[in-house]
Amino acid sequence: MAKRVWIGLGAAVLAALLSVGGLAHRPIAIGGTFDGPTESVRVTDPDVSQVAYGDVSVAHPSLWVAVEVAAATDLHVQLGVPAIERLRTFRPQMAIVGPGLPSLALPCAVPSGLGGILVVTSSVADGAFSHEPVTNTDSWILGEALIHLPTAETYYVVVWSSSIVDGKAWVAVGQREAFGWKDIVTLRKTINAVRTFHEVGPDSRLVTTSKILFLAAVALAIAGLVHL
Repeated sequence: MAKRVWIGLGAAVLAALLSVGGLAHRPIAIGGTFDGPTESVRVTDPDVSQVAYGDVSVAHPSLWVAVEVAAATDLHVQLGVPAIERLRTFRPQMAIVGPGLPSLALPCAVPSGLGGILVVTSSVADGAFSHEPVTNTDSWILGEALIHLPTAETYYVVVWSSSIVDGKAWVAVGQREAFGWKDIVTLRKTINAVRTFHEVGPDSRLVTTSKILFLAAVALAIAGLVHL
């Protein structure tokens, strides 16, 4: 009976946390600098929807995401910046870099022999507003593309800026939602980290959920003592 209660409680908590929407992009890096191919965030399953949040600053002007491809595939990529007023006109650029792609000159150092495809964002007057319901954060989407990667190799999504603004951006790849219990267990920590990146305070929904969990735990403890 107790096992059923805990399973029911777990399901209720999961429903409470996810009732605002699907998990959407699964965060793989939140904050920090990934300024170069050797410091890049690594993606091993590009079909799964994943997102990396990082700084694009004067000191570290690029953000790199390495995508390991097992066979020729189409890669969905998206670039956004947090909806912070000081970043309203911040326009980092994005390119997909790798073997078999057309020659492309970039303002940052790229491994030799790699070409690239540019996703133009400099002409975007107003980014598309996007609300992420799980973390309850807002962003402006500056660019989105579906790029054919022709061979099994490592490709890079490169975001860079020549602005004097210390900015930040996120890169999302893949479209298939996939998550496990580890994502659920760490969900509160993840939400807080993403909200910190977006420079907003704690989410009141988490406070409410914590109170529900505490009261449920107390009720279960009392019920357990009664049956002893």
